[in-house]
Amino acid sequence: MITTASKATPSDIRINNIKSVFNRLFPDVAMSRSQLGKEIGLSRMAISDVTAEMIEHHIIREVGIDNRTGRGKRSMLLTIETAFWRVISIDISQKFILKGALVDLCGRIVERVEAPIDTEKGISPEDVCALIHRLMKITHAQILGIGITLPGIVDDNGEVVRAVHLDWSHVPLQQEIEAKFHLPTQVTNATRMALVAERFFGEGSANSLLIRIGQGVGAALCINDVIVNGQSFIAGEIGHIIVDPNGPLCACGRKGCLETFLSAPRILSQIEQTPQRRTQILSESGQILGRVLAISAGLLDLNDISVYGPPEIVGEAFLGSMREELTTNIASEYRKIPYLHRCQQGEDLALRGQAVHAIQSFVAFIRESTNA
Repeated sequence: MITTASKATPSDIRINNIKSVFNRLFPDVAMSRSQLGKEIGLSRMAISDVTAEMIEHHIIREVGIDNRTGRGKRSMLLTIETAFWRVISIDISQKFILKGALVDLCGRIVERVEAPIDTEKGISPEDVCALIHRLMKITHAQILGIGITLPGIVDDNGEVVRAVHLDWSHVPLQQEIEAKFHLPTQVTNATRMALVAERFFGEGSANSLLIRIGQGVGAALCINDVIVNGQSFIAGEIGHIIVDPNGPLCACGRKGCLETFLSAPRILSQIEQTPQRRTQILSESGQILGRVLAISAGLLDLNDISVYGPPEIVGEAFLGSMREELTTNIASEYRKIPYLHRCQQGEDLALRGQAVHAIQSFVAFIRESTNA
């Protein structure tokens, strides 16, 4: 059903203007007020007001006069302020380690800490809180907010509905962290945050898909520069799609889920058992993934697909077979297959993506948080 949009309030307009300016400058662009005003569609007075407020709250800063030649008055350039604010980003998607970082407003990691995981006990919300405390102790910067990313289903309220590999169900993590630290907090799916980082710092585009191969298999989808969550917050949860009803038993209790064939431990175990079949195992794995993705790639007319996983798995044998499968199933005279590539942003991908997502969500509310 189509509904009529309500009239925007002055607060809504202010927030949208701040977000628009910030997004034009992120992560490392320098522009004048007049350039920003033209791109966003604001008057000289309006762009002066919004940039003045952003400078006052240390979101952006002046960096000097532009160096263009020719006639006319040269303009003062603005860019993102990186010295004042920090975001705390926590990644609990790794098997043996809990990772955290202090990140500036450009998405750069300034400080990092790590904590080993007791594999018998597992990870608890208390472990996450302890890491946040450690990060707070090593900085004198103001904390803008906290972002936590993990593998699993997370709803709009930051409740972890289900995280199989953490053995968490209905954990109100965002609520618990905000109550403890009194800071705006965001809890998200790790694969989606990896896609955010690939979009800003890698080769991702406005219409792209990212596949993450780790303890399980997950996907994240970006359409027209919007990350897709889905009706039940499970968009991209392809790891538990059954590809062979007679296949191996999965951690979810069913047989033949995709991740029983394509998880990193499964593939590496196969290679360890029969190292002479390494190329064949990787080729067969890439073929399975290509076949599973063919319909989605064709339906959505994606520009690119990035695959994030261990380099010993995601190489040419894997990607080549995946590419062949996509070509066989969807290529035609009027349709090319998406550009397929290995994500090369390293193990900090989800950590940085979560930080960027948190920054973009919290930055327009700095005035409210500082006045609280």
